[in-house]
Amino acid sequence: HTDDVLSKSDEKPIWERTYDDIRAQSNTDALPTFEEVLRHVSGKVYLNIEMKDYSGFHPSRFVHPLVALVRQYGMHENSLYSSFRFDYIHALPWDCLSVIIRPTSSIIEYFNKRSISPVITPKPIEEMLPSEIMQFAHATSFACMLSEIDAAARDDIKKRNLFLSIYTITKDVDFDQAIREGAKAVVTDIPRELVAYRNSRFS
Repeated sequence: HTDDVLSKSDEKPIWERTYDDIRAQSNTDALPTFEEVLRHVSGKVYLNIEMKDYSGFHPSRFVHPLVALVRQYGMHENSLYSSFRFDYIHALPWDCLSVIIRPTSSIIEYFNKRSISPVITPKPIEEMLPSEIMQFAHATSFACMLSEIDAAARDDIKKRNLFLSIYTITKDVDFDQAIREGAKAVVTDIPRELVAYRNSRFS
């Protein structure tokens, strides 16, 4: 996380910074570019690449070079592209594995104010089922918080056998609840602890 390496006295938002600016303000010499990360991990790991951009440019200007770079390092089949933004998922090539992270109306409105291609959902996002959100996004999977799974969402996920990811899991009890909800993946801030707990629960 970039916030962990920046001086606490500098409150300039991350999206207004250049890489050189971040390096100059960082508390560490080890601040790799994304390309350096790809070079280091190529063929060794799977990646969940969460796409965030606040520029207001057309999504393809960000997404297409990103996917091309991932392909260049042979990591395309090892990568999952995720975002709160429908337009970023839409901009992905057809052969990308993708997850739409359930946005709220306020998130959609925030990005629509900054985008040259605003997103208009067929009904308020809070009224859309997970499968409807996936279909609208053209995504291959769906992510949300535990608190966002109500009875209607639970039935939809089970009925349509959706690939569900849940974030952010930080307690054993939440991991157990995620499994009961049918999660195939979780996002966590405590990977070592959660892997140890998972291994104790499942042989």
